[in-house]
Amino acid sequence: MISIALGGFLGAITRYLFYVFVESRAWQPKVATWLVNSLGSFVLGLLIGSGSLSVFWITGFLGAFTTFSTMALDVVKDIEDSKWLKGGFYITATLVSGIALFSLGYILLQ
Repeated sequence: MISIALGGFLGAITRYLFYVFVESRAWQPKVATWLVNSLGSFVLGLLIGSGSLSVFWITGFLGAFTTFSTMALDVVKDIEDSKWLKGGFYITATLVSGIALFSLGYILLQ
């Protein structure tokens, strides 16, 4: 439990610092969330591909670093603003890049 809590603490801080860095340079506010989720998927693929089932990294760090809920909020806001195409593109890009990058990470360490 302590390992998961410590991993989550560090993952949340890392996500916040990543957001501050990316959002100050990005042309779209959703880029930070997309990058966090894509990077998290890649790292998860690497960990699973290497056989590492560390609860510190998988459940704790990556669980706090990645953020499905923020992606969902962004999509709902797009839908409420009648930006259906933008929301659809965003969720599709997130799912496709997440699956592709997880697969790449997994294959690299098989």
